[in-house]
Amino acid sequence: MASIKISQKEANELLDMLKHTLVSEINFPSKGESVEFNVVGDKKQDVFAINIFRGKINRLKYNIGARIIKNGILLLELHINPSTIHTNPDGEKITGSHWHIYIEEYGRLWAFPTEDFNSEHFVENTVAFLDKFNVIEKPKINFQLELL
Repeated sequence: MASIKISQKEANELLDMLKHTLVSEINFPSKGESVEFNVVGDKKQDVFAINIFRGKINRLKYNIGARIIKNGILLLELHINPSTIHTNPDGEKITGSHWHIYIEEYGRLWAFPTEDFNSEHFVENTVAFLDKFNVIEKPKINFQLELL
């Protein structure tokens, strides 16, 4: 199956465009679960899905991703896991939490180190992701602390 690609110019335009959520609130997922909601760009045909997945074994591991609905291309991901090691196509190893930002040549295979993200700050990290994806109208994020 051929991989779908878009130009870097188009990817940058989609990443940079201002977006609005289509839901008023979300519940942060429980261990092993995910939640997904849509955001829309200023052009109504630009609709994106935001997915939050939380690890089942390690409650402090979670991924947040944004993909284009019409073609499924992942534009932006945030992987929160202090112990992970990601190897980039050039062999460089990124240790700990990291971003994946669409690059025309590599899709989402290239990782970039995050700022200092504390894996226990679920809501703050989700808001930081939404800020980076230029979601200016964000849903309220409900999170219930779980017993270990």
